[in-house]
Amino acid sequence: MKKKKVWKIIVSAVIVIAVIGAAALNNARSAGEAAGEAMKVEAFTVETGDVSETIETNGTVVSGEQKTFFSPVNAKVETADFQTGDMVKEGQKLITFDLKDLEEQNQKAELTVKANQLGYQDSVNKSNEAAVKQAQAQAAASSLQNQVDAKKQEIADLTAAIAGEAQAQAAAQQQEQEKINAQVSELQKELKKAEKALEKSKAAYEKAAAQQQESQVNFDAAAASGNEETLEETREALNAANEALAEAKGDFEAEQEIVNGLNAQITALQPGAAEIAASDAGGGELQQRLEAAQAELANLQANLEAQKSMAEADAGTLSSAARAQMQTNNNLAELESKSLEELILQGQQGICAEFNGVISDNQALEGASVSQGMQLFTLQSIDNVNVEVTLSKNVYDKVKEGQKAEITFAGQTYQGTVTRISRIATGGMAGTNQAAVAAAGIQASVHLDNPDDNIFLGVDAKVKILAAEARDVVILPIEAVNIGKDGTFCWVCEDGVLAKRSIKTGVTSDECAEITEGIGAGEQVIADPGSHEEGDSITIREAGGIEDEPEKSSEE
Repeated sequence: MKKKKVWKIIVSAVIVIAVIGAAALNNARSAGEAAGEAMKVEAFTVETGDVSETIETNGTVVSGEQKTFFSPVNAKVETADFQTGDMVKEGQKLITFDLKDLEEQNQKAELTVKANQLGYQDSVNKSNEAAVKQAQAQAAASSLQNQVDAKKQEIADLTAAIAGEAQAQAAAQQQEQEKINAQVSELQKELKKAEKALEKSKAAYEKAAAQQQESQVNFDAAAASGNEETLEETREALNAANEALAEAKGDFEAEQEIVNGLNAQITALQPGAAEIAASDAGGGELQQRLEAAQAELANLQANLEAQKSMAEADAGTLSSAARAQMQTNNNLAELESKSLEELILQGQQGICAEFNGVISDNQALEGASVSQGMQLFTLQSIDNVNVEVTLSKNVYDKVKEGQKAEITFAGQTYQGTVTRISRIATGGMAGTNQAAVAAAGIQASVHLDNPDDNIFLGVDAKVKILAAEARDVVILPIEAVNIGKDGTFCWVCEDGVLAKRSIKTGVTSDECAEITEGIGAGEQVIADPGSHEEGDSITIREAGGIEDEPEKSSEE
């Protein structure tokens, strides 16, 4: 009985040990499978395709051509059947005048046309000069700030260099000075010889000139006397004197050129010699440069503050209203210089639309009396239409004249071309206010290539500029392109290990980027390595693929 009991206990223990062993085996196998699954990362195959880089911005639809019409006569408006915002066609008659009382109403006031024009031009010139000075001050302030920063760096470099000055600099400077001094001494010797030769050729030249003058006088006298024999003798003498003079002059000029050349060589060497002679070895020279740099920094900082003050001051430019008023006065002066017959003829012709457009700023009313030069209305073309946009500092360098664009407004889409890019930023401020400086933008004009009758001026438009395009090139999704401290890279699997591959990108859009170096079509790239780090062992799983479940061991 005891033996039987003992056997049962032993059997139970064996069963417990077997169960524990099986559980441990299952746990180990599960851990291995989990580790293997953790090593797997999704990869996709690199393909070729097209990519385009676009710049998206907003702008305002404006007319590329507009004209303000003024009354040519003192009269009543007979017909003016239009309103602000109306679309009119080229050649359409817009205004007719009642000319019955023209002669009585056309008593023109005495105007000084020349004074009016000069006053307007003077005001415009002063306004333009003020605006240019302010713009120059803004640009100068930015440039001076860069110079101040560079000068501060120079001072820091010089301060560091003084601590580690080298004795070899003095010996090199001395050797260079001796070399230059020897060259100057040799040139001075040649110069003395050349100057003597020059004096000699000068004396010969002056003597030949005197002989030529004497021969000329003799020839003129013989010509006056009419003696053929004497005339022939003096002619030969004059010819000989002319030849001698030309030869002497050539010798003199050649010697002068030699002297000038030697002087130029000496002059060119002297600044270098003086600089080397004045320089000290090691820290003395560096200290002088440091002191000079500190003085220059003080001057730059003073100039910077002055330019900031000018840039932030009132430019004193003419307002648009003042310009319009002065231009109106000029138009009036020009109109009043015409004869009465011309005015009557113009009044009979009325005013017609010179191009297809939209009426703006209408001040013409039927039955109202108008005077010469009075503004009636403005016509803005709808055949010549632009969208004015502002490009931020992050994208303006990518936009070029001639690039194509897509413009959308009022439910319509038009094709356009970039026709103008301003070369001066507007909207920003000079100074240390970084937010204000960042707000500065570059103005650009996008011309509509295909305007139609659906155009609305003054409305907002969405503009998409095609800045760059590449076709049939290697591309990667933008999420697979990474930027690190060593440059741009993507993740790949090399011999079962996660690795970085350096790449170079070209044209880039919001979705993908052109790859110019580093990866080729058909290779596999890992978009997201997950928690893996460079150097980890990984297993590639094709993106979108389904892995089969591993077969269970028969031992289980």
